[in-house]
Amino acid sequence: MTGDDAKPKKKKPRYQRRLVLFLDFLGFKEHVERSAREPAHLARLVAAMDVVGEIGASHKSILKSQKVTQFSDSIVVSYKVSEPSAVFLLLNEIAFGVVDLAERGFLVRGGVTAGKLYHSKRHVVGPAMNEAYRLESKVAKHPRVLIDHKVLDVASAARRSEHSPEDEAGYVSDFMTRDADGRYFFDYVSWRSVVAITGGTNELYGDYLGCLSSLIRDGLRHDDPGVQEKFLWLRRRYKDAIEEIRAIPADHLYRAENAAMCDVIAGLPIFKIDTKLAKAAVKAAARANERAKPASKHRRRRDRAD
Repeated sequence: MTGDDAKPKKKKPRYQRRLVLFLDFLGFKEHVERSAREPAHLARLVAAMDVVGEIGASHKSILKSQKVTQFSDSIVVSYKVSEPSAVFLLLNEIAFGVVDLAERGFLVRGGVTAGKLYHSKRHVVGPAMNEAYRLESKVAKHPRVLIDHKVLDVASAARRSEHSPEDEAGYVSDFMTRDADGRYFFDYVSWRSVVAITGGTNELYGDYLGCLSSLIRDGLRHDDPGVQEKFLWLRRRYKDAIEEIRAIPADHLYRAENAAMCDVIAGLPIFKIDTKLAKAAVKAAARANERAKPASKHRRRRDRAD
């Protein structure tokens, strides 16, 4: 082969230290099946997929190392960990996206972490991808986006020049709520997170909880205990959000300025009966699964001896 015919050598792929998000729709198969029956739902589903695909899009000009891979109902977004304020900007985008999707009637599950990753136009692979996928598929369980605590160290190290490490980590931690299992996630239900932190419209917060109310009702009444369990988790956070508004004193300035909205929120259903029935179904399914497990080796040996 002559020198003229030689092809330029491709750069060898190398891992980079990157911040990575893996996000997946919850109940995507059911949404697809519904879209086949209801043409209008297909439009809503495609619009929701566009919302997911736009996560991080507004920061492309700022974060030069951004890579995005979307396939069906999933998306992977990554940045070099050295990008200033990359963690804050990504979590801010996630917050907007998750709230927007919930308002449209769609819930997601995901994981955010940092580590070694190779992310090109065609490929995304590496230990960080494995961990983000594990957080989403094995650990999250509920409709929540888990945030690895290690991203606080990334935020402190790669901060805006005008921020101290403590300031940057503080801005990031505002998006992180600790759940009962000790994991951190983005809270898309409480007033503090949706309005004060994410910047949602205060006047529409009651309507937003109303959208969650419809999702929770349908989820608790689902015929699959596995689905019911996910919505029992969401119902707890929804109930806490309602009770927080109900607890505001009558003479408080916020209630005085938002009396009608507070009354609407206070009147939202908390699904006591549906919750009770769902809990019973989840417990019954757990007992059935336990009985279906293979006997222990000791038990099997004893049975053979008998």
